Amino acid sequence: MIVISAEMIGDRAGWEGCLPCRFRRLDEGETYSAINSDSAGSTVSGSIYVVDGSKHICVANAGAPEDRIRIIVRWCQVRHDLAPAGPGGNWEATGYVRCGDGWREVPVLVTPVRKELFSRTRGLFENDMLAEKSVFVAGLGSVGSVVAVELAKLGIMNMVLMDHDRLEVANVIRHVAGLSDVGRYKVLAVADAIHEKNPHAKVETCNRKIAWDTYDLTRQYVRRSDLTICTADGREGRLILNKLCVEENKPIIFVGAFRRAYGGQILLVIPHQTPCYQCFLQALPENVIGQEAPDGEQAPAYSDRPMEAEPGLSNDIAPLGQMVVKLALQRLIEGKPTTLQSLDEDLVASWYIWLNRREAETGYSELEPLGFHVNGMHVLRWYGVDLSRDPACQCCGDFVRHAAEREGFEVTAEDMATFTTSEVR
Repeated sequence: MIVISAEMIGDRAGWEGCLPCRFRRLDEGETYSAINSDSAGSTVSGSIYVVDGSKHICVANAGAPEDRIRIIVRWCQVRHDLAPAGPGGNWEATGYVRCGDGWREVPVLVTPVRKELFSRTRGLFENDMLAEKSVFVAGLGSVGSVVAVELAKLGIMNMVLMDHDRLEVANVIRHVAGLSDVGRYKVLAVADAIHEKNPHAKVETCNRKIAWDTYDLTRQYVRRSDLTICTADGREGRLILNKLCVEENKPIIFVGAFRRAYGGQILLVIPHQTPCYQCFLQALPENVIGQEAPDGEQAPAYSDRPMEAEPGLSNDIAPLGQMVVKLALQRLIEGKPTTLQSLDEDLVASWYIWLNRREAETGYSELEPLGFHVNGMHVLRWYGVDLSRDPACQCCGDFVRHAAEREGFEVTAEDMATFTTSEVR
């Protein structure tokens, strides 16, 4: 069988010509697909030859000499028993695969990809309301890669992906990319995974690290996006993103796993309304903050203890990604009439905690087993935590005035005008 999208043919009634294209060879040549054929993988050349239905075409002459696949599309203005292809008329398509010096006729499946892609989600919300939204995903590891693909499956058509790492074998077991992607930049592997689900999505990739030397570039990504999602591990990168989102007044979601993925937490920051990441750090006990690992050395974001590795089961990571997607969707469709509106009353917290198990030597080891309990704190459930903004926060608060009051100094309006958070790094 040969598979093409209806959009490739479009409304070409009255037009004649040859459309060169590439086909992916699948299942040892049992199937050839031109859908998303520009993604990574082996392809063969082919042609779609469009003609008036009354003309006879010799398949041997209908394309380029190097063709392995040829499709003859005949437009028929009178017949109505053929598949409609648009307001211009009807068509029929016949496919051929080269066999030695000849051509073997095979069936052609022409599917309206753009029309059918989100057909099974209608009734919950219309995906068109997300088509113009843009999301910036910083960090394309085990959580970020899943989040990016899930957002594309929801109908997000504009995404920026930023990560400086390449995929390693040890990543694959918890990542959307596979062994065939090892050695590639994660952003490129994830971009291909997105296009496998949503070929119409516009994905911009950046294989640089979020740091002070990419500060201005990162600001542009934040400014252009409706929402930023940070799954990056390094504290410096998270603080930079937090600062930029506060300054640009753009919401951001931070997510990270605890050691060995016994749980994880998510922080939703709506600038000047909810606690920012700096407020979050200042609210944590000093011994926890001090244990947070530096960039690339030991444990992932929010870790409560140094670890030389961050092993964890893929299904222990999965709840974090799915909750991020849920929170992101609610932010992006906020104020629009959908069947998901009731969740706005449930997802009112800015800080969420999930536990996979009662890990030994943690504050959760003595929790009552889940069993048949419905009250109290237990594993395998999400919990919203009430966290207040810090009015003296160095990023989103009035740090200078509170610091002056604490030290007994008087700060004038002129003093305040010379000190802004944008000048501090």
